[in-house]
Amino acid sequence: MMLPLIMALALQAADLPACDALQYEGTHADCVLVTESGDTIAFDFEPGEWGEAGTLTITDADGNALLSETFETESFFYPSLTDLDGDGGQDILVPLITGNVNTEMLLIMGGEAGYTVASREISGYGFDPVTPGLFVVMARSSAVERFASFYTWNGEALDLEASVAITHQDEDSATCALATGAVGRGEEFYCDAVMSE
Repeated sequence: MMLPLIMALALQAADLPACDALQYEGTHADCVLVTESGDTIAFDFEPGEWGEAGTLTITDADGNALLSETFETESFFYPSLTDLDGDGGQDILVPLITGNVNTEMLLIMGGEAGYTVASREISGYGFDPVTPGLFVVMARSSAVERFASFYTWNGEALDLEASVAITHQDEDSATCALATGAVGRGEEFYCDAVMSE
């Protein structure tokens, strides 16, 4: 019973446009992302309770189901792939809610062990790798202040290692200071990683 369903999803995914080639036009079109390893992430959208109801289904190159998740979205962005933690596996960012600047994301980490939902509420405007095993999420809190939150992933859970606050004095100068977290790598390390933006 499950095999015909998976095969049907794989055939459907083969006909879908690439998510990263689409632009939002009031509703999301069904789309697909394909990882470098050949895994397929198919996204199905339909009207939902407060936005659009979405389902993502991940299958490997042989058609084996790896993960299926549902979500609600009212963001005007499409899902994307990136390797946040530098482990070679592609991670999935699914936009859920977009405000003035920040977007709340469903984050699914990918790696040798497969795919794991890491967060349904991580929020920011920039999600970027820093060093292997460490990535940063940039979020704006006001017109003059941003926060950079640095995360590690241990294969099961995200760990907020540290956050720094970046306060703009004027358009040419800003200060950066440790806001939360351990100082193991030092304030200078975290500030240097984000002050060039």
